[in-house]
Amino acid sequence: MELSKMQKELILKYFGVYHKYVETSEYTEDQEHRRERQKLFNEVLSLDSIEQMTELEFGQVISSLWASQMWGNKSYLVDKLIQENGISTLKTQFKNLLWGTGNIAVRYNEFRKKVKGFGTAMLAEILAFVHPDRFGIWNDRARGALKQLDFSDKLSFINKSQLTGNEYEQFNNLLTQIVGELKKHGLVEMDFLGVNYYFFEIWAETKEVHQPPLLPPEDEKIGKSIHDDVIEQLISIGQALGFKTEREKLVAKGAKVDAIWQASIANLGVVMYVFEVQIRGSIDSLIVNLQKAQKNQSVQRLIVAATAQDIEKIRGEIADLPENFRRSVSYWDIAEIDHAASLVGELFGMINKLELVKSEFGT
Repeated sequence: MELSKMQKELILKYFGVYHKYVETSEYTEDQEHRRERQKLFNEVLSLDSIEQMTELEFGQVISSLWASQMWGNKSYLVDKLIQENGISTLKTQFKNLLWGTGNIAVRYNEFRKKVKGFGTAMLAEILAFVHPDRFGIWNDRARGALKQLDFSDKLSFINKSQLTGNEYEQFNNLLTQIVGELKKHGLVEMDFLGVNYYFFEIWAETKEVHQPPLLPPEDEKIGKSIHDDVIEQLISIGQALGFKTEREKLVAKGAKVDAIWQASIANLGVVMYVFEVQIRGSIDSLIVNLQKAQKNQSVQRLIVAATAQDIEKIRGEIADLPENFRRSVSYWDIAEIDHAASLVGELFGMINKLELVKSEFGT
């Protein structure tokens, strides 16, 4: 992808914002943290070391990610990834992802197909820290910065938090052009990982209104991936709010819901909020499952997580159902969930800088 005249001018415009950041103590501290993390990743995830990776070392890698900041309890995240996949599978798939000889799009898709719990932001960050000259980080900061740099009409996936392998490859091809342009203006040591810091400064300068993600594609596997990502966001938000959380919980006979938030309240006993994530599925099946879940006396609220378009369809289907059920259902746009998870990540990122409590992984 060739950069347009406007895009080159905007890259130069925000060069000044980045240059101010480079002159601060924050930049010096960020670069030190970058070196520390690259050292950790190179020791644990090198071609020679990855097959000997221990669960503790895996935990150190995962808990150090910016993409895991929204998890207040990182031990829960690490344990879940190990339990759902097995450390042996994780070693095998990371070895192929990071050091395989095939096309990155194919390796990336294979990893997401065979390993549960890893979204694009996590995978891209690991790739960028291991291979900073080849791969970049895809997150909400990158998306926000690219919009400011006039790429909204050029990247069909700019509003998506989860990318396919081909889309991630396109993103890295674009970064090749942006890195080249920044080097022309004197940033001779700029690489794909370094662009992330440049993007962050643009995002912090502009902080445009959060944009909703695109409707998930018809591809069933990708739709399932987005479904799982939303569940994990709900779990992390609930944990941050102090709830006991569980995913895929059987709350009543025949009613397994995607996620629950649970708390003990003095005058009410145990209260439960149940969540069902609806991504292009059957609305009839959704409604039946919610009606069954409502039979549990602890359930205080039924929350449907879906796109704005699907929420309107579901509202229409529920409109003629009994009032006690209709009034018990709330709706949460997955764009707002994505935004909330991002804010939780920001909050924990700020708190983590205070180093109030060190995790068991030393990060």
